[in-house]
Amino acid sequence: MLDICYDWNKVPVPSSLREFEARWGTRRNPLDFSGVWRFRDLLPFAPENQIVTIGEGQTILQQANDVAKYVGVDSGNLYLQYEGLNPSGSFKDNGMTAATTHARMVGAKVAACASTGNTSASLAIYASTTGLLRVVVFVGSGKIAYGKLSQALDYGALTLQIEGDFDDALK
Repeated sequence: MLDICYDWNKVPVPSSLREFEARWGTRRNPLDFSGVWRFRDLLPFAPENQIVTIGEGQTILQQANDVAKYVGVDSGNLYLQYEGLNPSGSFKDNGMTAATTHARMVGAKVAACASTGNTSASLAIYASTTGLLRVVVFVGSGKIAYGKLSQALDYGALTLQIEGDFDDALK
């Protein structure tokens, strides 16, 4: 896990979280519609003209009173975030926007991943928006999510099945 520590005296961040909230409300800039890049002041590794975004992170919080009751939390104090509203239908899009942005910045031509579904779909969708990256997906011969694999294929990913499971595909 990456732990980021900021010197808040040197980071030009808005003085209030309300400024991040206001960005989302205006939607004048495509980056402001992203649930990731509207916080770009805190992710200062990418110039705005290099950012790859397709509206990820605009997921909603839903009150989960039945779950709260089951786990002993007061009603109204537990929320779940529905990540199925992301472009690929997966939380993986929140990281893939940064990964493909970095790939664009360094001039990568190929992006590869081992996947049983969500990662391959997300990578293929984001890479296709750059027009620069070719995607190679390695899948094991075990259990895979065919719906997600079909998303990767729909967006032009080359899919190679290897003998072995997911861990073997990572190698």
